[in-house]
Amino acid sequence: EFSYEKNLCKQFVEQARLNNDPVHYGRAVAMEGETLARLGNFEEALETLDVIKSIYDIESHHAAICKSYGSDRVGQAFHHSINWNHALGQTDAALATCKYIVDEIVPKSDPKNVHNTMCLLYTVFVTMKENGMALEARDIFNLRLVEPFEQHFGSNGSTFSKPLWKPILMLLDLQGNQDKQIDNIDEYLAWALDENNYILKPAMLEGAWGNFGPTPTALLAEIPYFLSRRDDCIKHRSCLLQRAVTQMAISLDNAKSKNMILFAQMYAQQKLDTMKAYQKECMCNN
Repeated sequence: EFSYEKNLCKQFVEQARLNNDPVHYGRAVAMEGETLARLGNFEEALETLDVIKSIYDIESHHAAICKSYGSDRVGQAFHHSINWNHALGQTDAALATCKYIVDEIVPKSDPKNVHNTMCLLYTVFVTMKENGMALEARDIFNLRLVEPFEQHFGSNGSTFSKPLWKPILMLLDLQGNQDKQIDNIDEYLAWALDENNYILKPAMLEGAWGNFGPTPTALLAEIPYFLSRRDDCIKHRSCLLQRAVTQMAISLDNAKSKNMILFAQMYAQQKLDTMKAYQKECMCNN
């Protein structure tokens, strides 16, 4: 079955190449990379990027790709490759790709297509925060998502990922300021203690972004976890930790049962193990 899928992709790519249209050829190669990665062939998936780099010119192709596919599904191949590098344990390569997306792709992309920008940056934010750059990621989030959105659509406008923006910004603030005072700590704590905030609306956010990186539930789960580690939230530590563990377990189950990308599963498992270890440590100290 896997061989059939791979061969079908190769035939599709070859047909697109023969048609000599870089927009559709690039999309076909990007789709081949996604398919190879879904089948666990991450090295082969990364090889498709070499082809994309040889044909993709964002300044001349971006608008046409977005017109045909809704967003720049060719440029997003670079985003997906971050996850492939994570699956292979290649953190330096993942970080290098994050820098390339932030410096080269996003600035040349249509700022009004906020959904595309989120697709380009979702795992970039995660990778940056996991490598000591949470506050830098927060600045990029505001610069490339929040500010352009409010400029073009107003604060009351809507886009698919908008329900995730507040918790992601909250998480980046908490992770980047773990040993520092946070002005909005009471607001963050109230948010984390309200169980209704962990219900994703619409529910399809989980599956959609779980194929771009860690599931949204995983990111939501980290908010009570980082709060639980703060001395100014100590009286709520037990409740916060349990909520974090429960939500991360849900993320892991979703990532596995709904066949989301491997990195979504790896991320949730690693975080769940860390949370449980801290929970056990806290219980032993009481």
